[in-house]
Amino acid sequence: MAGLRFLLSLVLVMVAALIQTSVFHSIRPFGASPDVVLLMVVVGAVWLKPEVAVLLGFLGGLLLDSLGSAPLGLSALAFTVGAYVTVRSRDRFNYGLPIGVLTAGGITLVTLVTNALIGTLFGEGTLGNPDIFRTFLLVPAYNMLLALGVLPLADGLFSRVAGPRHSWVRSRL
Repeated sequence: MAGLRFLLSLVLVMVAALIQTSVFHSIRPFGASPDVVLLMVVVGAVWLKPEVAVLLGFLGGLLLDSLGSAPLGLSALAFTVGAYVTVRSRDRFNYGLPIGVLTAGGITLVTLVTNALIGTLFGEGTLGNPDIFRTFLLVPAYNMLLALGVLPLADGLFSRVAGPRHSWVRSRL
């Protein structure tokens, strides 16, 4: 079951990377676009064991780094932090869709800030970008909008493919 969950998560991350680098590269409402790869890392990290979830974050960020123009490893480190935060807060996804959507937005914001801080420390000048605050506001908002549809779909997909996530939580509610 765990192997199936990781494989499904990895496929979702790869598809998200293709969508992000092709579709959302040119479609940028108000100068920002959703971070679909990060959203798929969050979705996968909710279902995976902690160590595997962090590995998924690293691999998703590394894939995005290799397809983009960012220095290799920058997104990998930030997405690893995002996956870790997801693992530490995954119980919030059990409280219903509104809380799950807000949690996904918060994790997106933490990951973006981590990416900006690390990028600035290593000479990218990310925090000096005049559009950084717009990015900090819009990308989590876009990810929350996408999470409204993605979280229920992923819940059904993962449950169908690899069994229920936490049957003990659902039975108590």
